[in-house]
Amino acid sequence: MFSVLPTASLTVLDLFSTPFHYTVPCYQRPYSWTNKEAGQLLEDILVAAGLGGDGAPAEPDYFIGTIILLDPAGGDLPKARDKEPRLFEVIDGQQRLITLAILAAVLRDLGTDKWRWGGRRLNQLISADATAVKSQTARFRIELRNHEQRFFQDYVQAPSSCEAMPAQEAENGAEARLFAVREHFISELATLNDADRRRLADFLCVKCHFVVVLSRDIDRAHHFFTVLNGRGRSLQRNDILKAELLKGVPPERANSALAQWESAATKLGPAFETFFSHLFNIYGHNESKIITGIRRLVRETGGTEPFLKSIVAPLAHSYHLLRNADDLELPIDAEARRYLVYLGRLPEGDWAPAGILALQQYQEDPARATLLLKEIDRLAHLLRLLCNGKGKRLRRFAAVINQIKSHQPIVPGEGAFQLTRDEVRSISYHLRTLYRRDQQVCKLLLLRLNDEIARNTTMLNPGDYSVEHVLPQRPGANSEWRRWYADAEEREACTESLGNLVAVTQRQNDRARNQDFSRKREIYRGTPDDSPMLAITREVTDANIWRSLEVRAREAQLLSIIREIWGIDVAGMRPQARGAA
Repeated sequence: MFSVLPTASLTVLDLFSTPFHYTVPCYQRPYSWTNKEAGQLLEDILVAAGLGGDGAPAEPDYFIGTIILLDPAGGDLPKARDKEPRLFEVIDGQQRLITLAILAAVLRDLGTDKWRWGGRRLNQLISADATAVKSQTARFRIELRNHEQRFFQDYVQAPSSCEAMPAQEAENGAEARLFAVREHFISELATLNDADRRRLADFLCVKCHFVVVLSRDIDRAHHFFTVLNGRGRSLQRNDILKAELLKGVPPERANSALAQWESAATKLGPAFETFFSHLFNIYGHNESKIITGIRRLVRETGGTEPFLKSIVAPLAHSYHLLRNADDLELPIDAEARRYLVYLGRLPEGDWAPAGILALQQYQEDPARATLLLKEIDRLAHLLRLLCNGKGKRLRRFAAVINQIKSHQPIVPGEGAFQLTRDEVRSISYHLRTLYRRDQQVCKLLLLRLNDEIARNTTMLNPGDYSVEHVLPQRPGANSEWRRWYADAEEREACTESLGNLVAVTQRQNDRARNQDFSRKREIYRGTPDDSPMLAITREVTDANIWRSLEVRAREAQLLSIIREIWGIDVAGMRPQARGAA
């Protein structure tokens, strides 16, 4: 006889409280989410909680998805009043559960009230109940496979562990991803004050929920997993918009409207879904949901046909240019193309709507559009160096969008593009330890500086390169590095200095590591199988020694280039030891 799998809709607080405890079985893949997937989940929750930076109110609830649990002992889903701990194997939903555990841990360890009620409540979501500790030797609500669990508890789960830094690099990819997501969450949530973090924690606990499916045998669990994940195509937002827009077009003009829609969809491909997110940021006003905002925009434009003709078609063309700036066949002059290439190396969530609007003006006023792209490029990169969270970046670019739409004159470095003196000082401070703060931003800065040194825009793939410390982060006890940098504080300051960093391939990075300087120079020069050496690295290979004098001189050179590119005065900054002002 057919039996229905037990299901229930449970909040995060329900799932991370007695009697639920979880283990990741050995046949499951390791933690595989990167900052992209985890960052998107955090962004979605922030928006739903009314903390997305656009002023929209909180939603009444937020559905995270479906998870499938296996109860090897059999039984039904436990009730909230049950006190006996139950250990479930996670069949589907591992990535989301682990990511939420990281989010709870970061919220717990951030802020001044972490050991008050909010911190204790969050810690109860992470730590196992006393009865589970006694009966199952489980220390935490969710436990990974043995090797990864030790890292997870030392740098995420244990109280205050989100403040700890590993003594050495993670030993495997799963550990590196766990740590990277933790650091990303810290960076994003550090921009919130205690009150907003408390609001986020409350929303996460009681307003975010899952549909939980419980199976009593592994075959049925995996069959259900396959049905959920392996068949069909999920309905996208564009499918809903297409059906709603075209149903209002008179039959005699339906084919023409459909052709306009399909033309934009074909031109943008998979990016067509993202395109409507950018439209929402341009025209969304105070709506909290994209489809609602697009519906209003269609009404304001005069209906489906004017909307497709005056908004979708020209802005889709602009977005196509923006995403394919390295295609030399497209009609963009060299200067505008250069800024678009550099912007294209950044995640496009915050700056792209402003870039789309700038390109829309390109046909009628190329000089203004190019100046806009230059200022958008400048602001986008400086906000990254400022280490602003996405919410703050969105607010800054909302002001840029308003300035572009107003057709006001564009004065470089002024209006919506202006940085305060405090922001410039913060950038100078962050440049002292940029690699430690954000490795990706550090790499992109080095590649940008490389082009300035080479006086050429390189159409390279940032993914082919990594950042290498010439003076190693952990030099051997008997190496020449210890002799050249006998003072520990000076060695640490020079290690983190921008002047000590080069961009090489990952293969070269792996070979260089703690080698002496003469050997590193050989590795940087490469072999016939390596990518051509970049100009920013060639400067280092021209040196005979690499002591603090060389590091400081190269840092001063790179900072002067930053001043020339973006017009901010950071050239007076020098490496400082930890603890210095």
